[in-house]
Amino acid sequence: MATRTQAGRPPEPLAPPSPDDVEAQHKYRKRRRRFPSFGSSEQALLASSVAFAAAGILAGLLFVLAVRKAHDLLVAPQVELLVEQQLQGLKDAKEQQARPGGLLEQHSVGGSLSGLAAGPPSKSSLKAAGDVAAPPGSPSAAGPGSSNFTGQHLAEADRELLRQEVAAMLRALSGQHPWVLGLPEAQLQQTALQDKGARKASAAVLTRGQVLEVTGMQHVRQAADERLGPQPSSNIPGVEDVHAELAAYGQAMIDAMVLEESDAAARQDRSTAAQLGWRVVDGLADTISLPTRIAFLNQLHREVQQGETLRVCLTATTSADVWGVRRELLPWLQYHTELGASRFYLLYDGQDAEAVRLLAQVSSVTLTHIHPPFASPADLAKYALWTGGINASSHRQWGGQPGNYELMVKQGYGAIEALSRAAADGMHWLLHLDPDELLHPGGPLFSLPGVLARVPPHVPAVRFMDFEGQPEAGGITNRYEQAGGAWGGVSLFRVHKHFITPEALFYRGLYKLGASTAFLQLYANGKSAVRVDAPGVAPNGPHYFTGNPSPRWQTADNPAGEWRDAVSDDSVVLHYAYSTAEEVAAKANRSCPAEYLEAARRGDMAKVKQCFVLEVDADAYVAAAQGPAAVQDFFFGRMVLSEGARLKCIDPALKQQGWCTLTDVARLKYLLEKVGLYRRLHTPAALLRRHERDIQRMLRQAAVSGEQAAV
Repeated sequence: MATRTQAGRPPEPLAPPSPDDVEAQHKYRKRRRRFPSFGSSEQALLASSVAFAAAGILAGLLFVLAVRKAHDLLVAPQVELLVEQQLQGLKDAKEQQARPGGLLEQHSVGGSLSGLAAGPPSKSSLKAAGDVAAPPGSPSAAGPGSSNFTGQHLAEADRELLRQEVAAMLRALSGQHPWVLGLPEAQLQQTALQDKGARKASAAVLTRGQVLEVTGMQHVRQAADERLGPQPSSNIPGVEDVHAELAAYGQAMIDAMVLEESDAAARQDRSTAAQLGWRVVDGLADTISLPTRIAFLNQLHREVQQGETLRVCLTATTSADVWGVRRELLPWLQYHTELGASRFYLLYDGQDAEAVRLLAQVSSVTLTHIHPPFASPADLAKYALWTGGINASSHRQWGGQPGNYELMVKQGYGAIEALSRAAADGMHWLLHLDPDELLHPGGPLFSLPGVLARVPPHVPAVRFMDFEGQPEAGGITNRYEQAGGAWGGVSLFRVHKHFITPEALFYRGLYKLGASTAFLQLYANGKSAVRVDAPGVAPNGPHYFTGNPSPRWQTADNPAGEWRDAVSDDSVVLHYAYSTAEEVAAKANRSCPAEYLEAARRGDMAKVKQCFVLEVDADAYVAAAQGPAAVQDFFFGRMVLSEGARLKCIDPALKQQGWCTLTDVARLKYLLEKVGLYRRLHTPAALLRRHERDIQRMLRQAAVSGEQAAV
């Protein structure tokens, strides 16, 4: 009986034929070559199972490929349509900005507030060397809102990337919403026409944060704010476009501009911290607690220094009396002791014997004296040599001049003495600060050793840029600890340009309070920390250190081992300058010789400026010389960011300069914080409030002990 096979299945196994039957033997061998398992029922069964499974898998793969191909054929028209919609949106945004009278035609005039109506320039329009922003709408501006960017100029690579993203979105959605693929092409085209018309019709009335949604695609959204500037928030749906709001804010101020500064000054709210209900944690109103406070500081130092291996010290110059010790020096010492400072080398430039006695009781403080009766004859001779002898060349640009110049000579001598004593005491790093400055360390440890331990070994010195304290009311009792609502003492800071974005640079030149000529009103070159054992190390003014080349500083980029300091990207100096009107008034008593005070009262600014490095210090000195009313006018007009604060501006339509006043200041602060121009920092206040609670506990315990002893 003939044997039949079916679709790859082997025939039933047969017994081998007789050796004499040649033809049967030939057929048998042929079948064995085709079916190796032929001749064994178990092998035949296994082979048939494997073959059947392989055929099933192959058929399944072919089916999937066919479905995927059909899917792609359906998706492709929708992908192209959605891509073109998004490209058209960019083109519409460009056309909207180019309209006469539109956003791109409102230029910044002379760096004045008139530029606020335009918004910030694009990143590509910023000159890297000078941090200068091109006027909004200038040919150098690039980005979705500039004149040289349209849908036609989008690179094909970008178009392909957009196509892939939309296709992936459609595939993902089709698993959850099968109707997406079933949307007819004609309906998609009609929807696109409707969306395009809606965009054009609503372009002038869309509000901040509003978005347009592509029909049937809830996750593919186009931000209406895309048309508003070179830094749109379209990639973060729902985020407020602060630039559009700041542009509207600036235009409203220009509309309310007045020509006379006195008219603008009359609009400012001069409320005090007490009137605003700010609670005083430590009123700094007593000196009787000073022994307890010094005992707390010494105990804190012992606790913090346990196990510390990297030893960091600070140097400063002070002329504090007893009240200055209580209100300024002790909080400064407490804060930096908490941060890990091992020692403080203070040059004392005052004449208060009680202040000297109190500071001598602080275990971590070493005093350098330059005045009798505190300075020894050897100390006086040493200082005289510094000011007029062989070391005078290191401060030749200041030698012989009064006021701030003389102060910098003293600061240099204090730093030289601190370096010598720090080396003898086994210190590793020395940081130069003033008593109205706090270092705000970056990194997870929030400590001075934590910051400096991260410095690479080839870096001899690190510079910390400065944030400038921004008072928000008058009558602040304690600039560190006073609390009220969202603010406490001075907790808002003007940010150094090293830390702000190109967008914030645009506003930096506009929001300068009063008659200020700079956003940071005092210095902007930071303060430095240096390795104590660096070869040839010496102060180079109050802001820098210098030293000799060394193999220690060699790198691939610095084969000669030259002295190159670094700038910290996460730690800053908080500068609390002129936090109160009283600090302005104190200028008249300590800054310059008597002849300059008379010149200030006469209004002789040329004479006054011989005593000061910075214009704002000279203006504060003149105000202090003219009396309390002038002090208040200067303090609120130049320093306080409160409702109705004023700044210079220009009306671009009238081409006339005047004065603009700030309204809804709480909202303005929020906007300027969001663009990075200001920053709110509460850590110093929180740390010093904690210290004050511990001190108050010690005072209560001492009172109880005294009562018990009396009994």
